[in-house]
Amino acid sequence: MRLIERRIGLLFAAFLLCFLVIVVRAFWLQGVQGSSLASQALNQQTETVVIPGLRGALLDSGLPCPRVEKATIQGPWKNMMMWRAKCAGDPRYDYAVFVGPDASIQARYCAEMKDLKLPVCRPFSSNPPAAIRLPAAKASGR
Repeated sequence: MRLIERRIGLLFAAFLLCFLVIVVRAFWLQGVQGSSLASQALNQQTETVVIPGLRGALLDSGLPCPRVEKATIQGPWKNMMMWRAKCAGDPRYDYAVFVGPDASIQARYCAEMKDLKLPVCRPFSSNPPAAIRLPAAKASGR
């Protein structure tokens, strides 16, 4: 009986050791190396990927959009990010899309922006957009 208890104790000690190694490794990666790994990840992102969600946002807002021909980010406005989307077909299908921090969407015709006292849609450029600095997110305190 003592041999079995000893083997169970050794097995428990081995599992405990493995668990501690995993916890220490996780702490090392997140606590010590986390910021350098995050900056390396940002440097590796070299291209902007167009997300086809703008058409869905426009359709959900009740605005017509057969197909998005051009889309670009215009920049931050208040607590939202402003995008511009040009849809195929009618030249009136030119929209400003505001995306809130909670992923809420508001879409407006670009022609109405000045009357609504909102930022005017800027023309599309053949150059890639400049980097936009967003305010840093507050720590969640976890």
